[in-house]
Amino acid sequence: MTDITALLQQIEQLSPESRAALAEYVAFLRWREQQGAEAGPVWSYSFIETFGRAAVYATLNPAGMDVKMAPAVVGGETRPALWAHPPVEGQAVIEYHVPVPENAGRLYLNVAVGIRDGAKIRPDNLVAFIVRVNGLRVWGRQTNAQTWQETRIPITAPAGDIIRVEFVTEALGDHQWTWAVWGKPELVGFQQHRA
Repeated sequence: MTDITALLQQIEQLSPESRAALAEYVAFLRWREQQGAEAGPVWSYSFIETFGRAAVYATLNPAGMDVKMAPAVVGGETRPALWAHPPVEGQAVIEYHVPVPENAGRLYLNVAVGIRDGAKIRPDNLVAFIVRVNGLRVWGRQTNAQTWQETRIPITAPAGDIIRVEFVTEALGDHQWTWAVWGKPELVGFQQHRA
């Protein structure tokens, strides 16, 4: 029923309680549309699938660094991942240049971080996980957890632009056993709602 006249006639026949419930439901539908809950992402970018286009480097000396794309087991669960064992000194950086389409107004980076199973990392030895966009740090965590730690990071970037996304790891202490991985990183874009 999309005919507004027929719909209004039906509403007029409702009890006051039912009208109040309908008004609440209409408010809920408006809220849901504003949140974008009805529509899924209009665009996504897999950092796993595009790993071959990434630049990989160390900020100081690459000795001890191991960066690749491969399945990783963390907490007994296997996921496609970016392996980013940091070097002895400095940071391991995996850098992407991502073209963001015009219709992707709201961006989120979905990723999980962790230390691969089998690492004998000491409880006091941490790894820094950092995400930078266009040179600015937008997220960071220091951990040595051998379980996947999920996160969803809002990313501010102009639609239709090319953004630089960097996944950075650094040993905060002993570099041994810092088997850092980024699980299934993906950038998703949702259509921007206009008020």
